[in-house]
Amino acid sequence: MKTPRCSWFRAGLALLLAVLPLGAQTASPFLAKATEVSDHIQDKFWDRKSHLYSAKAGGKDPELIWGNGVMFSSLVAAARHDKRFRSIQRDFFEAMDAYWDVKVKIPGYEPARTQGGSDKYYDDNAWMVLTFLEAYETTKESKYLKRAEETLDFVLSGWDEEAGGGIWWHEKHKGNGKNTCVNAPAALGCFRLARWKKEPEAAKWNAQGEKIVVWTVKTLQGDNGLFGDNIDVSTGKVNGGQLTYNSALMLRNFLSLHTRTGQEFYLDEALRMGKAADGMLDGQKKIYRDPLKWSHLMVEADLELYRHTGQDVYLKRAISDAEAHYAKWKEGPAEDLITEASLARELWLLVDHSTPEGKEFWKAADKVKGK
Repeated sequence: MKTPRCSWFRAGLALLLAVLPLGAQTASPFLAKATEVSDHIQDKFWDRKSHLYSAKAGGKDPELIWGNGVMFSSLVAAARHDKRFRSIQRDFFEAMDAYWDVKVKIPGYEPARTQGGSDKYYDDNAWMVLTFLEAYETTKESKYLKRAEETLDFVLSGWDEEAGGGIWWHEKHKGNGKNTCVNAPAALGCFRLARWKKEPEAAKWNAQGEKIVVWTVKTLQGDNGLFGDNIDVSTGKVNGGQLTYNSALMLRNFLSLHTRTGQEFYLDEALRMGKAADGMLDGQKKIYRDPLKWSHLMVEADLELYRHTGQDVYLKRAISDAEAHYAKWKEGPAEDLITEASLARELWLLVDHSTPEGKEFWKAADKVKGK
C-alpha cells in the first residue's frame, strides 16, 4: 500500500520543524542576528572542556562572574528559541560552581574561581539572582530557583543601617559605597522570588524589596527621576552620575510594584523615568551613550515598559539600540565576552518580542501570581 503524498509532506514538515530552532518556526526578523552573535561567542569564547567562557576571544583566562552572569542571561533567552543552547546553559550553570564559595557562613559567588575568599561583590551576586530566576521561569528546573534564593540570601546580608540602610557594593566595603547597581537588582530579585513563594513567605520577600526601594529612592534618585551611582558612606557624598543600568533596574522595580499593588504612582514614576531616559541617549546617534555592558539593561527595561504600557516609543528605542549595536558588531566583533554577551541578550529579547512563544513567556513572567 502506497503512502499518500500528503502524508510524506506532513512527515517531512514535522521533521523540519523538529530540527529547526524554535524561533525559526515563527520567523522573527531578529532570529538570524541573534543566532549569528551567539554562534560567534560559542566559537571564540566557549571552552568545551571546562564549560566556562574566556574573558577575551581566544583567551585562556575564564571570565569573571559579572560577565558570566550576562552570558548566562543570553543563554537563558537563547534557549527559549534554539534547543542547542539548553544543554550549554545547564553545563555552564554547573561549571560556575567553581566560583561559589561554600566555606563561609552565607555562601555567594566570588569574582573568580575560588577555594574560599572574601572578595565578593554584592552586585555581581544580585545579577545572578535575576538570571537564575528567569532560568527557572523558562525551564521550571528547581535547581535554578534554589540557587537564586541562596544567592539572594548572600546579597541581603550586605544590608546594614549605615547611611540609613542600603546594601554595600562589596563585602569588605571596598570603595565605601552603597550603590544603585546592587540595591536595584536586589529589590527586583525580592519581588520576582516572591512570585514563587506562598504566603506569608511571599509577603516577607515583597516587604524586603520595598524596604530596599524606599532607601534607594530616598538616597540616590535625582530630580529628573533617574538614579545616581552611589553614596560614599564615610562622607555621605552622593555620586549623582546617571548610568543606564542603574535607572533600568529601578524602572523595572516601579513596574513590578505597579503590577502587584495597582497603585498609579509607581506607573507614573516608571513613565517619568522612561521619558527622562532620552537624556541618556547619544545626541548624534540617538542610542544609549553607555557601553553595551550597561546599556543593554536599559534596552531590557524599555521592552518591559513597552509590554506594560503598549507605547511603541519604547519598543522602537530598544530596536534602534539593538540594530545599531549589531551594525557595529558586523564591522568587527568585540574582543571581550561581556560586550558580546550583552549584544546577544538584546537580540534574543527582541526575538522574544517578535514571536508568539516569546510573547507568551513574558506575559506569564510579568504576571503576579493569583491575578
